[in-house]
Formats: sequence, structure tokens, C-alpha cells
Amino acid sequence: MIPVAFVVACASNAPDGSDDATTSGDGGGSDSATPSPPATTESTTTQGGADTTTGGPSSSSSDADGSSGSAETDDAGSTSDGDSDAVLDDFERESLGPDWAVIFPPPPNDQVAIIDGSDLGMLPGPQGFFLVNYRGETFGPDQFCEATIPLDVVGDWAHQVYVRWRPRDGARYGFGYDNDPGQEFFGSWYFKYDGVPSAQTRVFATAPGVLPQPGDVLRVEVEGLSLRGYHNGRLVLEATDTDPSQILDGEPGLAARWATGNQSTAQTAKVWEDWAGGTLD
Repeated sequence: MIPVAFVVACASNAPDGSDDATTSGDGGGSDSATPSPPATTESTTTQGGADTTTGGPSSSSSDADGSSGSAETDDAGSTSDGDSDAVLDDFERESLGPDWAVIFPPPPNDQVAIIDGSDLGMLPGPQGFFLVNYRGETFGPDQFCEATIPLDVVGDWAHQVYVRWRPRDGARYGFGYDNDPGQEFFGSWYFKYDGVPSAQTRVFATAPGVLPQPGDVLRVEVEGLSLRGYHNGRLVLEATDTDPSQILDGEPGLAARWATGNQSTAQTAKVWEDWAGGTLD
């Protein structure tokens, strides 16, 4: 399977494509080494706005708060092949299965599905945004989430990988690329305190970037309260969350929506090719 990643859209006030971020969301595997020590980056706070089946994820014994983060560098982030006790999921089966929880859309909506026995995506219906958490294993608070985008992905989707989804309020740390021209941080990588009502969301780090393409890989790591974002194994953004609302633990997962916001989905859409996650070494 070819590692693939895509774009992640960030909405400063409604990052997930809906006006109420409590029901919102935006949102690989490459071979590279353990991440180099993060470069020092200072930034200032910016307020921004299952059914079961055989098959499923497999365990593998292989992996300052700010308005601007570090720009793209040659530092390589670790990937699933280098992470101890990483969990890998290629989505090559008939249905998503019990290791994943669909957070949005809620039942009885059943648009989130395995497409063509190979990719996670969305079926036609009234929603154009989804959020899924991995719950097959419990990871430590220092964790990573990595995913790839299919080469045959439907265009105009925005993708987000996230860590530490918090059960009590749905807050999460999302990493992606803002490809929504109507948003403040269009054309930038971002870290976002996401999944909460719009007034509480925070984009706390950004850096200029280029639009990820089908075949790319997105990865986010959180260690303590410091986050690192990687595009195809290259460090593109890092920052530390110093806000009192900071998230201390939670679940990793995947999000995606139409780049211009949550809207109905008219055609079956492949969104994610595969996924890896786990506790950082």
C-alpha cells in the first residue's frame, strides 16, 4: 500500500465545517527515523475561532502556544515502522469494526464506512464531515496519529489527524493544512484546539505551507504539552499549548470534511487509505 496523505482544512472558528464545533471536525506511514529534537520555536497565542467484521487494526512491534510555528524543515519524524507497539490499520475489510468509534455523525447516520474494501470514507447523505476515534487499545498521553490519503481520493476534501480527544467535552489537538479559502489561515499548517463550541476553539500555531497531495502522509505527535506536525516525514510545525484549557490525555483519531465546510455528500468518497497510532517511545 502506498503511503498517501492529503490536505487538512482548518477553520478558525468552525474548523470542522460546522458552526457548532461540538459536532465538527476537519480532518501515514512513511519510513523515517526517530524525530530529531524540536527546534526552539516561540509563538504567541492566537484565538481562533460500528459494526463488526473480521479483520481490523493489527499491532506492530516496529513506532509555546503560538500564532506561528516553525516552517518546513528537513527534520524527519518517526513513522509507524519505527514506533514501538504501533497499531496499524489498512482498512482492507468490509466494515469499520469495533476498534473504531464514529463520533460524528451520530446514529442513526451511517455514512462513515469502508469503501471498496480498502479505504475509510463517506457514503452519500446529508453530512459531509466525520470524526472517528481509535479505541482498540489504550495509549499513553504521549501519543501519535498518522494517516495516508488514497491516490484515488475524491478532490476538495480537507483532512485532519488528531491526538488526545477528550471524552468530557470532545476537545482534541488537530493538525492539518487549511485549504478553505474562506478561512483566516488558508494556505497554512495549523495546530488547533478543536471540537468544542466555536468561541472556545483556538488555532495556537500556524506556518506557511504547500497543499498536500494524494500520496502524502500526515502525522501529529504530542509529548507533554508540545506538539509536532509532519508532512511526508518532514517537520513542518511545532508548538506548545500553554492555555489553561490544555488537554492532558485522550484518544487519537481521524477527521475530514469538504474543504468549504460541512455539506451534503453526493457521491461515495474515499478519504483515508490507512492509519497508524500508538504511544510515543
